[in-house]
Amino acid sequence: MPLFDKRIVTDLIGLGGFTISGILFVLSAARSGDMLSLAGSIVWIVSCVGWMVALVSRKR
Repeated sequence: MPLFDKRIVTDLIGLGGFTISGILFVLSAARSGDMLSLAGSIVWIVSCVGWMVALVSRKR
């Protein structure tokens, strides 16, 4: 029996991509000095990480 089923793995890969995208937006916003985009990007990353934690902990 696998540790995680295929759906959870694909969800984690997708959320990982969203998290990487958020990191790139943080870098872009910091470089341009756009504080609203920076704040939004940080909220995005925290939300993605929280979603990943909930997804993994629900399986156990």
